[in-house]
Amino acid sequence: MSLGRTIISAIAATMLVWTGGLSAAVYKSVDAEGNVVYTDEPGADAKPVDLPPLSTVPAPKYDPDLLKSITSDDKAEAYKSITIVSPIADETLRDNTGAVSVSVSSEPVLNKAAGHRFKYYLDGKAPDEPTASDRTSFINVDRGAHDVAVAVVDVSGKELIRSNSVRFYLHRQSVNFPAGPGKPTPFKSQGK
Repeated sequence: MSLGRTIISAIAATMLVWTGGLSAAVYKSVDAEGNVVYTDEPGADAKPVDLPPLSTVPAPKYDPDLLKSITSDDKAEAYKSITIVSPIADETLRDNTGAVSVSVSSEPVLNKAAGHRFKYYLDGKAPDEPTASDRTSFINVDRGAHDVAVAVVDVSGKELIRSNSVRFYLHRQSVNFPAGPGKPTPFKSQGK
C-alpha cells in the first residue's frame, strides 16, 4: 500500500469516528434520588430522547457597498471640535483618594451608531479602553501636575480627532503628615 493511500485511509477512518460522535444518541433516566439524568450512555432504565434538529443560522452576505456607505458617512459628518470641559486648564484639585473626574464635549455629538468612542489619556497614556461616555474618572492619581486629553476613535481604533491637552494640579495629603500638618504651636513670650 502506498503512503498516499495510507494517509487517505487514516483520514477517512478519523472522519468516520469523529462524525459518529456527532450523531450520538441521548438517553434520559431517573436516578435513585429522583434526579433526571441525561447521558450519551444507555443504562438499564434509560430511554432514548428524540431531539429536534439543530437550528442553524446562515452567515450574513458580504456587501462591500455597505462598508463604503458607512465609511463615507463617517467622512460626511467629521468632528469639528472636541473639548475637555472639566477639569479646566491649570485648575487645582484636592482629593486625598486621587480621584479625578473628566468630562468632554464634541461637535457634533459622538456618533455611537458608527462605533465611535472616546479614548481618554492621562499624561500621554490611555489607562482604559475607549468608551461611549463623555465622562470618566481616573483613580489613585499621584499628587502633582498632570495632563489630560481625549480623542475620538473609530471601531478599528483609528484616531479621528484629539483635544488639546489640559494641565491640572492634584493636591493630596502628604504621607509625612497623614493627619495634616496640625495646628501651629502657639507663641509663648519669654517675659511672662
